[in-house]
Amino acid sequence: MIRQATASDTPRLVELWRAAGLRFRPELAGRELGPLLARGLVLVAEDADGQLAGTVTGTFDGMRGWVRRLATRPDRRGRGIATALMAELERRMRAAGCPKINLLIEGDNSAVAGFYARVGYQRRDVMFMQKWMMQNEQGRVAADSAPGAVGWRDLTPELSEDAYVFAAAQQVPAAVAPFAAIREDEGLTLILTRADADQAGLRYDYVAARITLLAHSALADVGLTAVVSRTLADAGISCNVVAGLAHDHLFVDWAHGARALALLRGL
Repeated sequence: MIRQATASDTPRLVELWRAAGLRFRPELAGRELGPLLARGLVLVAEDADGQLAGTVTGTFDGMRGWVRRLATRPDRRGRGIATALMAELERRMRAAGCPKINLLIEGDNSAVAGFYARVGYQRRDVMFMQKWMMQNEQGRVAADSAPGAVGWRDLTPELSEDAYVFAAAQQVPAAVAPFAAIREDEGLTLILTRADADQAGLRYDYVAARITLLAHSALADVGLTAVVSRTLADAGISCNVVAGLAHDHLFVDWAHGARALALLRGL
């Protein structure tokens, strides 16, 4: 069943966005959804048991409509839920007098373009520009925290396409190659892709994006972790660092992966 979302759906929408791998700021979800809910263009697809299986948000400025935050729960994909949500959103947009609907696809999510093409959307090359209006969103770093002060000139950060999780396990499951295994007094922690964790039936809470600093760093180097952590912390992004012999690997909240990458590229 597809219905209009209500304010009481907000926590479940946040959970669904996170499960689907959308990038967003959880602390701002309520502020984002508030004005949109009143316009009736936040839709949810609900299972017979009441679980949210998918969602989409639309906006209409009087001239054109926009599609935002189309998401389907991973275990419900391939059942036509996204197609049905788009059809209902378009029906409501048409009823509101909307003559055209636009949408944006981030470069690292280009695989979804095929879906939109199948439901009638056409590509148009445009130049996209933006300006952050909130403090700590500009990607600027104070001069005294620049990497040059400790000897680095180009960190060359690279964002992985995979989502990663931290999971407790008794041992490494068969047919699973974790990114890292950390044995503590309390037990074994595996860092592995979400897909591998799901396949192995491992439980997890935190879903992370992995950014690798391709610039070579030695374990004895001083200051790199502090610079990176400070830059991300100033932007409100948590960071978990795992160091290898050649590179440092940063695990940040999945919703902030692209923003963290942009900040690090600005160093």
